[in-house]
Amino acid sequence: MYTARRSIGTLALTGTAVLALTGCLPEPTEPVSGRPASQVLDESVTALRGASSFTVSGKTMTQGVPTQVNLSISKSGECKGTMSLRTGYVKVIRTRDDVFFQGDEAFARAQAQDMPEEEADRAFKDATTLWMRKKASDPALKGLTSLCDRDGMLKAFYGLPGAVRGGQTEVDGRKALTITAAQHVFVVATEGEPYLLKATAGGPEGIDLAYTAVNQPVQVDVPADKDVVHDPDDNG
Repeated sequence: MYTARRSIGTLALTGTAVLALTGCLPEPTEPVSGRPASQVLDESVTALRGASSFTVSGKTMTQGVPTQVNLSISKSGECKGTMSLRTGYVKVIRTRDDVFFQGDEAFARAQAQDMPEEEADRAFKDATTLWMRKKASDPALKGLTSLCDRDGMLKAFYGLPGAVRGGQTEVDGRKALTITAAQHVFVVATEGEPYLLKATAGGPEGIDLAYTAVNQPVQVDVPADKDVVHDPDDNG
């Protein structure tokens, strides 16, 4: 099973955090500017989902293992950026149909350590100089594509129970409000568009994410075919 191409493909799943949180039905509790805090939070999520694009950056945790992410995501389904995993650093490009990824030396060495020497050398070279292409619909990449799924990322923030107003704050000079709900702390813009600006939660499945560069174009440049290792199991 360990081929140069397949070893690159399996890497995308190692240490990848899936930003899935459990939501509940809305339970308005604390008034915020005349509206329940839960409504204000929901409106901030809706506003961000309605943006043409945004960048999500920060840290996610999966069973206590951190993953650093910096991904720019468009409403049309395109995504690009980087992920720092326990096994190394990975660059990611996602179109509506395909996912391309490429690792650094640490990532490549981690994938090649149990291979025969000749095969390991080839895997190392491919992983650091070429891009792996797989179908975006490939269920084996669910963890990776979830990070680029803006609706999947944000919809879990709807209707969290026990939402209460926190203090006033500022983010990059912009006035904002903190809202606590379901052991999460959210920061919501209170001037201009009411975008969700930050989301944090502790624990082994925690997050510490910032949402920036709202409505800035996401330029996704697909690697040239000569720079791509095509998945041998991909018939598309």
